[in-house]
Order: sequence, then structure tokens, then C-alpha cells
Amino acid sequence: MAGPFFAAGMLALAVAPLGATAAVVPAESESGASSVSADYTVYIGGFKAAEGTVSATLHDDAYDLHSFLGVAGVPKNFLDAKWTMESEGRFDDARPHPGRFAFHSDQNGEIKYREMTYDAAGRPEMTFEPPLRPNEKIHVLPHERQNTLDPISALLVPVVAGNNPCDRTLAVFDGKRRYDIRLAFDREGTVTTRDKGYSGEAIRCSVQMAPRSGMRQTSFIRMLQQRDNAHIWLAPVNGGSIYIPVRIQVRTPIGGAVMDVVKLRQYAATETAAKTAAAK
Repeated sequence: MAGPFFAAGMLALAVAPLGATAAVVPAESESGASSVSADYTVYIGGFKAAEGTVSATLHDDAYDLHSFLGVAGVPKNFLDAKWTMESEGRFDDARPHPGRFAFHSDQNGEIKYREMTYDAAGRPEMTFEPPLRPNEKIHVLPHERQNTLDPISALLVPVVAGNNPCDRTLAVFDGKRRYDIRLAFDREGTVTTRDKGYSGEAIRCSVQMAPRSGMRQTSFIRMLQQRDNAHIWLAPVNGGSIYIPVRIQVRTPIGGAVMDVVKLRQYAATETAAKTAAAK
């Protein structure tokens, strides 16, 4: 099911997931670790449908990402579902390289787990619990998986100081599907999200999904392939050294979907170290 991955990964946890963490880190950073955590809500057709959290801890040469998305509002009366993702990796040549990605889903008590571990050449090895059924064969060739990003590392990309974080294509493999996410600069301006979780300057990018292999052509996927059906607002935080998504708008077959930051927390390197020490 592509929905949770795109929502948690691109829609901010993505979104879902598409989702999903989409933090943009600078090509150069100060020593130590800094972290950003954001709470999101998702409304579809004006009604609350989901809520979640994304957190990112960024080091000079490594990163650690976590996301959670759960059904909320009226839909929870019919579907009790939650998805979590985590990714850890390193920065090399100003580019993220995943080392491990894990996805856990619980839909009305049906639990599934997926993990990918990457070798030095960027080739992922997949593990599924429960194992895939014969009709769930992965239709993505090994060479198509190599040097791809997982759904939450996908928008964790370097940006040279002064440049905009749009205008890039991201190669993504979620363990079953291979697709590209294309970002293009739209405009700069100000945005105020729901509950005033963020209010200030932001860069708006248009977003397109380009399926490569292993993905069924549903009506939602076809809509995501159109240029003007999805937009993401990226806002500078941590003194402008990183960007995070503060709003994502997507047209869906059942109405417009809006993911907004409702609470944003930032921790400098010294604060992150203090939190880590206190947890021990």
C-alpha cells in the first residue's frame, strides 16, 4: 500500500508518510548534534484524518530520523491504524546515504514489519515480517534499488548556502516500489499553519511523483504525477541552517489534503547533548 509511505515520507512523516522528515541540511555544519521535532496534523476535505510527529537528529557526518503517523478524527471510528518509520545513515560528499530503514504498521491489529539494510555500495537488503506471499513479489530489479533513498531520508538533502532547496529529483525505494520525487521551485512568501504552529517565511515547491517500477497506477498515483497537484512549503529553522516542511497540500480523489505543522521544537547542539545525557 503506497499511501502510508508517501504520506509518511513525502507528506511528512512523509506523510506519512508522505510522510514524511524532509529536513534539508547545510552542505557544511558545525560540530556536534542538533535536533528538530515537529508535530503535524492531516486534514482531508476539511476533516481531521491523521496526526503524527517527525524528529531528526543531525550530526556532522550522520543522521537519525524517526516518524509516527496515526489515524485520527472521525476515520478512527472505522480504521485504527498507525505507522512508524526510522532511518539512520551518514553524510558523504554532502549527500545522505541510508544505512538502515525500518517500517512498522499496525492496522486494526494486523502488524507488519519491513527493514532494509544497506551495504557499502548502497544496495539494500530487505526483510519482511510476516514474509511476503507469492503474489507479493517485488518487481524492482537490483540495479534499480542501488543508491536510492528510503522514504524518510528522501528529502534529507544538502543545500548550498543561499540556494533554494527545490529544483531536484530524488530517487526513492521503499522496499517494494521504486519512484522519483521531483521538486521544482514555485515561489517564496509567508505562511501561517494550523494552530500557528509556524508563521513566517517559506519556500513553496511543486512536487511530482514519477513511478519507475513496482507501483500500481491508482487514481491517487496518477494525480501525483501531475505537476500542480502537490505543493510543499519549506521553512528555515535553526538559524537558517536547515529547512523543514511546514505545510504540504495534495489533491486526492476524495478531496484536498493538507498537512500542517502544529508544534515545532528546535534544539541546538548543546541542548541535544544535555537531553541525551539526561536520558541515560
